[in-house]
Amino acid sequence: MLIYNQAYDIYHTMFRILQITEKIEENLEVDKLRILDFYLAFPTELLEIKSFQGFKKYEKYIKAESNNYEHIIDRKRLFFKMENIQILAIKALISYGLFDANEFKNGIIKRTDSILAEKLSIRINQANEENPNLITLITGPLASMNLYGHLGLKVRTNLIEFKYDAI
Repeated sequence: MLIYNQAYDIYHTMFRILQITEKIEENLEVDKLRILDFYLAFPTELLEIKSFQGFKKYEKYIKAESNNYEHIIDRKRLFFKMENIQILAIKALISYGLFDANEFKNGIIKRTDSILAEKLSIRINQANEENPNLITLITGPLASMNLYGHLGLKVRTNLIEFKYDAI
């Protein structure tokens, strides 16, 4: 029996990454983009993070996304297993000229001036409009949160080790 999981689909990952980066104007750290992508793929996991200001108004929309057949037992392990696909997806988008290769070497995702194909841009906008509350939460409050520090995204999500980060 074959079971499909969007977390391991490079094309779906590329699409999710574009959903995020098309809504965010500023540069992102690679780890932050990976965390945001994880929550776009598994929105109900947002309920497991340490709450932050403005999160309560999104909770009811996240609970509506719950799927009885998609119960994640070990979030950290799943996030770790997604890393190779996420990095490959980012490198593929770099090869298409959508992200800056030099910035990626420095751990930053920077969108280039390259324009997306019209059909792809329309489909990304449609996907973002299908669940505007989720994409607004991910590209707004979560994306604007600092990655490091005692109230940072790494600490709140507990997906990436943060104990040895230089602050």
